[in-house]
Amino acid sequence: MGGVYGAHRMVARTCGAEGPLVWASPPIRAVIRRHMELQHHILLGASHLSGNGRLGRYVLLPGTRGRSAKIAEYLEDVVVIDNPRGHTAYLGGFRHEHGVVDVLVTSSGMGTASTEVILHELLEAGARRVVRVGSSGSMDPNIRAGDAVIVTGAVRDELATRHIAPTEYPAVSHPSAVAAMVEGARQTQHASHTFLGVGHTKASLYAREFGHGPLGEQNRAYGETLARCGAVASDMEAAMLFIQASVRSAGHSASLSAGNETVPVQAACVLGVYGDDESDMDLDPDLCALADRRAIEITLSGIVAWARLDGVI
Repeated sequence: MGGVYGAHRMVARTCGAEGPLVWASPPIRAVIRRHMELQHHILLGASHLSGNGRLGRYVLLPGTRGRSAKIAEYLEDVVVIDNPRGHTAYLGGFRHEHGVVDVLVTSSGMGTASTEVILHELLEAGARRVVRVGSSGSMDPNIRAGDAVIVTGAVRDELATRHIAPTEYPAVSHPSAVAAMVEGARQTQHASHTFLGVGHTKASLYAREFGHGPLGEQNRAYGETLARCGAVASDMEAAMLFIQASVRSAGHSASLSAGNETVPVQAACVLGVYGDDESDMDLDPDLCALADRRAIEITLSGIVAWARLDGVI
């Protein structure tokens, strides 16, 4: 395997399991990065995002390294690119009845601040279709642990996205992205355990969601208000995903007849439900594993539907 991608693999083998560049001196690291055009934190470049014709790889963005590894088990011909910051990347293909969709999986870390860094660099490297595959807490009594939620938009209850767009600007998923994930839920037979709706993205887990600390009563009341407004699940990353995707697509409006590919960046979000607002992190590991499996399978089937909309397959 030649070119920049092959060079990256060679560096990874030379530098050991801790990831490419980690054992090189700072001047040498800088030279290698410039030569390979790698993004600073993710250590990935345009060659890693290439695939699916001109569109590039579909990027799956879980919060944790563990869920990244789970997703990689569904892929074939996987190449692992270690990262000293823990954002290990998996490049592979997801096989479906008509062929293979090229996929890249890497973790965002927790919260909008970490997600902003990782997603920005992925977009700089060429990512155009991104799905957050995450976990959440239910805000609706009909949604139980083990279920999945496809998020259509998110309440921006954090500060990081305010440095990108004013608070009045909504954080919403592109309709084509939502439609693709809905089709994924139907194709995987998970539709009866999959819900659709507005999510809540927060900056604080224990205080804001679970009511710890001196503002606990106020925070719980806020969550209950959002639930009465129709919010269905709470996470810590979705709003950043949607805002960055919208900003990257600004100025590229086209009529529906122009096709789905005319939208430069689209983002989706599929969340496994780990518990409800009363759980206080007292979670059932079996239900968490079930939620992960449903979210992953919905997403992988969803990117096949997305690829059809994009004209990739």
